[in-house]
Amino acid sequence: MQLIDSILDLHLPDEKRELSLYWHQVYAVMVPLLDFLSYKISRELQNEGYRAFPVPASPPYNTETWRGVFSHKLAAHLSGLGWIGKSCLLITPEFGPRIRFTSILTDAPLKSGVPIDKQCGKCRVCVTSCPVKAFKDREFTPEEPVEMRFNAGACGEFRRNNPCGVCVAVCPRGRNRKKSPRL
Repeated sequence: MQLIDSILDLHLPDEKRELSLYWHQVYAVMVPLLDFLSYKISRELQNEGYRAFPVPASPPYNTETWRGVFSHKLAAHLSGLGWIGKSCLLITPEFGPRIRFTSILTDAPLKSGVPIDKQCGKCRVCVTSCPVKAFKDREFTPEEPVEMRFNAGACGEFRRNNPCGVCVAVCPRGRNRKKSPRL
């Protein structure tokens, strides 16, 4: 689900109001909607005779390790929807990181894609913009643990008291994309 550009375009690291709008959009609006949609799709799959397990869009995570039970970003990457950027976010060709995901585990015969190679190149905007310097300026490799690229503890601790999303807002792949034509 695509985030609303106008909220992210206002999203500046020093502006708490805009950060709060972003946080509200993601966690109060989008997450419940994604959970509802994954439930409805899972019910349809089940009605068609397939097994389906909707994974919550923002599942509870362990605040000691800052890990969830399932990585929607990694699943989306492996499905060919985008690549994991230096910010450890999934970056899609169409929306950059300005998206949220949910996942459904199913035995339905669905077509899958091919993972997209990393495309951040020399860009470091997310790395230099992070208020707690949580990103280590390393490209994603599946063999390497996330701790080699990202200090999730620093990010999580900061977000306990400060709504954030700077890495989503500043990524050139999201900011510089062509806007969809009006219908």
